[in-house]
Amino acid sequence: MKASWSIALSALGASMAAAGPASAQVVLTHEASVRHAAGVMAARWTGTPRITSRQIGSPGAAGRAESLRCVWRVDLDIVRHARLASGTALQSNLRAERAYEISRHGWCGQEKAAFAGQVAARDDALRARLHEHAASDTRALIAQADDLARSANPTG
Repeated sequence: MKASWSIALSALGASMAAAGPASAQVVLTHEASVRHAAGVMAARWTGTPRITSRQIGSPGAAGRAESLRCVWRVDLDIVRHARLASGTALQSNLRAERAYEISRHGWCGQEKAAFAGQVAARDDALRARLHEHAASDTRALIAQADDLARSANPTG
């Protein structure tokens, strides 16, 4: 038996409320000032965890071991908002897939509390993924600003 479903962050309920960034109430943020030839850009990256679970394996028949497992996967939806010195806004969206995965023995529905406890322990993995993306996206942001500057001041 194989079932797959997406669990809305708010549907995790009270068991996830104290878990930190993977709960519906908290969104990770990273802000930076990026230097560009046209001036300093204010950039803000926000990361929202997206949690999915997948039931794999099967319950064991009489006399056979069961292989039932729940695989919880946490992706990070990242949105970048940046404002150039001229006031022009630049935005991008990205999903950082598999920020991490946790596999637990048993049914997914019965393992929510155990998963919630492990999410809090892995907040640093989500923050690291957001900072890693922001560092690499800064180069893309500068390239976008350069393209805008070239299109605003065509030569020739």
